[in-house]
Amino acid sequence: MRVTILIPTYNERENIEKMLQTTCGIIRKQRSDKYKILVVDDRSPDGTGEFVKKYSKKHKEVILLSGKKKGLGSAMIRGYKFAMRKLKADVVVSNEADFAFEPRKIPFMVRKIKEGYDVIVGSRHVGKGRTTGWTMERKINHWVANEFFSTWVAGVTEVHDHNGAFRAIRVKGVLEKLKFGKFKIVGFGFFSYSLFKLTQVTRLFYEFPITYRFRTKGESKISFNPRYFGTYLRDVFEYMKMSFQIRLEKLNII
Repeated sequence: MRVTILIPTYNERENIEKMLQTTCGIIRKQRSDKYKILVVDDRSPDGTGEFVKKYSKKHKEVILLSGKKKGLGSAMIRGYKFAMRKLKADVVVSNEADFAFEPRKIPFMVRKIKEGYDVIVGSRHVGKGRTTGWTMERKINHWVANEFFSTWVAGVTEVHDHNGAFRAIRVKGVLEKLKFGKFKIVGFGFFSYSLFKLTQVTRLFYEFPITYRFRTKGESKISFNPRYFGTYLRDVFEYMKMSFQIRLEKLNII
């Protein structure tokens, strides 16, 4: 299988080197599949993109895709399209740069695709899945988004963890069917919305427990930090509106 590991970045210079080194070490052991690591950087002012560009010259499995900062959802869509059209990926595995999710689980996710599942989701809400290092404020924010809006308001119940970036998706007959051109979600709500859209093309989901570890380096973009607060607030309102839109679409009202 041709597997693309998609990592969106913005100001992740403190994390990206170790993430690339770790991920490259993992994929070199996978002899039966062909891996590429696609870093989608939104022109990070901290030099993330410049580092990845230099790193890719010695590590041909690493590819940099740069673009204007429009939001996490826009970056993910840009990456998915590139993986499918340019890299001819059979599977796309998305991850974060900050080690919130353990990259050594990637080969396991690819194996589950080979077993016949279409969407593999690393979940904080099944089995022994959990989070570590979160403040109470962050836990409440996550509960409101994941349980109240995505589960109760939107009514998406096929999976338990709607907002995690750590997932693997089969391209043929699944990811390729998503009409990204009609997606209006530019922020972090992309993960929840794309899951909803995936439920319309497949029922073959597999959730497995993971531990979400809060970053030890770099700044979280989901915060009240003045540098990111405007974008965060925009994404929050977009997420709430999106949840009601999903419910209306499920009821065939829109």
